[in-house]
Amino acid sequence: MSLTDMYVQVKYDDQQVVVYDDADGVLAQATIEELDEWRTAHEGEPSEAALIALLRKVLEHDEVNQALHTLDFISPFSVVLVNAEMEPVADLVTLDDENVYLHDDFWEKMDKELDDFFEQLMADTK
Repeated sequence: MSLTDMYVQVKYDDQQVVVYDDADGVLAQATIEELDEWRTAHEGEPSEAALIALLRKVLEHDEVNQALHTLDFISPFSVVLVNAEMEPVADLVTLDDENVYLHDDFWEKMDKELDDFFEQLMADTK
């Protein structure tokens, strides 16, 4: 059976991370004893943003990335963070041999750089 997507759900109450296939079948689950400590340490930050950054960092690790590429999947294949209702929160990684996908923060940085450039350009015309 080929996968089209995988879904990651973090259950803070149970201190678990569960990975589902595209038919909501459990592929893997792990209890992480330090999950409460990690959540407490990131209380000042938006918790979703910190969690997304952490999961993306984990997925970028060479061993995890190689393991993802060994799966039987249909392109484009995404790993998506979902909430308790299984609604998508963020696209963590997309694998596709034909296309390149950029994360949302790329566009935010690009937008800021273009705004700064435009302001500088307009300041030079005064």
